Amino acid sequence: MFWKKAYKEARYAAGMNFDLENVESFLTHLNQTVLDSGFRQEDIELIMNEIHRLKIDHEQKEVGIFDVQFKGKPTKIRIVAEIHIEDEEKEVVLNMYSIQKLVNLIDKEMMKIGEKLE
Repeated sequence: MFWKKAYKEARYAAGMNFDLENVESFLTHLNQTVLDSGFRQEDIELIMNEIHRLKIDHEQKEVGIFDVQFKGKPTKIRIVAEIHIEDEEKEVVLNMYSIQKLVNLIDKEMMKIGEKLE
């Protein structure tokens, strides 16, 4: 489920720069590795649509708050995206806010993906 209301409990964040074409696969990767029940396909489509709407360099947008299952318990992930445009190439900074244990695992997965992409 997607929420637009503020998620005040999310004090911890993991963030990384992604080439636009790698965002969807990363969200799917989280579904398969970290989350018991993660982003639905319509959530991923919404996230991608919101990112594609960002047109101005350094434009930032709170994409939304999403219900997920982590270690058998329901929790939420708040996603904020910031677009960077250089020479017509788009890159997105994806920040994900949630509980500390989940954020720590998301951060580890981001680091693994970052190492593979280098």
